[in-house]
Amino acid sequence: MPSQLNRRDWLKSGLLASAGMTLGQTPTVIAAPFNNNGIFNVYAEREIELAHEAMLAAAPQIRARLSSNENPWGPSGAAIKAIAEHAPKAFLYAGPVTMELRKSIAEMHGVAPDQVLLGAGSSELLMASLLMSGAKGKVMMAETCYISGRDAREDGATMPTQKVALTKDYQYDLEAMASSVNADTAMIYVCNPNNPTGVMLPSEKLRSFCDAVSPKSMVLVDEAYIDYAPNPATDSMVENVRKGQNVLILRTLSKLHGFAGLRIGYALGQPSTLKELRKYCSGGFTVSTTSAAAAIASFKDKAFQEMVLKNTAESKKFLYDTLKSMDYTYLPSSANFVLFPIKVKGQVLLQKMMAEGVSVRSWFFDQQNWCRVSIGTMDEMKAFKEAFAKSVS
Repeated sequence: MPSQLNRRDWLKSGLLASAGMTLGQTPTVIAAPFNNNGIFNVYAEREIELAHEAMLAAAPQIRARLSSNENPWGPSGAAIKAIAEHAPKAFLYAGPVTMELRKSIAEMHGVAPDQVLLGAGSSELLMASLLMSGAKGKVMMAETCYISGRDAREDGATMPTQKVALTKDYQYDLEAMASSVNADTAMIYVCNPNNPTGVMLPSEKLRSFCDAVSPKSMVLVDEAYIDYAPNPATDSMVENVRKGQNVLILRTLSKLHGFAGLRIGYALGQPSTLKELRKYCSGGFTVSTTSAAAAIASFKDKAFQEMVLKNTAESKKFLYDTLKSMDYTYLPSSANFVLFPIKVKGQVLLQKMMAEGVSVRSWFFDQQNWCRVSIGTMDEMKAFKEAFAKSVS
């Protein structure tokens, strides 16, 4: 690297190059990479997101960023105030504040503090869980889920997996998964609500699955979108953790609380499991003082959370109505995004949508092209409607 090129410039040029762009050039396409090359890399997802952000920054008149399942109404005013108040203390390591945050999370879920492990977003803890389990045996997952496109470790070695097809209505096939568990199954991954489908399992069905299978293999339930579920408290599998089962739950504040850029996530599990998991992650050391303080404040701001859920429901209904009016079907979503089948190739649609200043995501599975739209503000959803109508006409 030339000495006169600083790290920021190198990063920017590298990201644009990886996106097939030069500085000042308008992007022509956003790829959907998770199902293309089958590579699991701890940092690959974030690198892709950074390249995507570089393209968005270079594109003219971005009207609606509906590709990353972010919360356009967050973080709350209380969280921002907490950040400002704790900023002068940012020269200190975050130990005392993170201890308070762990205690708050433990009390909120009715578990002990040693059953809570913090991370810089739940992605850090998810990757650590995969590395921990992949070293022991196979990781079982659905053929279409958040991690289904990643089959190899960062060092290039294959991560052994067991993949089970979704049902015809795009649910996890828990019966097939239970019958497929064997001595080589180190972990079963269930994303509920699922990403990218948005479909949610009935809580009692998933709870019974955990009851039956957790004595044989650890069950990881990724609840990144559980806050958007009909009844988050009872739809969660936290009760299985309280009962002492071999169940690990991942949560994030990136969605409902609007912390995608503040990076707060946590795991709930048995103390022995979390102790082992710490060997594969930072153990909460990556959580900053300001972010931890903001999380404590955000948990208490119930009015803000209710506002986000209300606005999300209104925008989602607008999206449903839009798709119906244009003769498109969709998967009913329990998350802050909606997936629906499209009649053109995904990259063709993405290119046309970006030309209209709207970013979305695409997938290909079940022999079908799909588009996933994150729920944005009403103005953003109206921008989607206008852009989509032009792009498919």
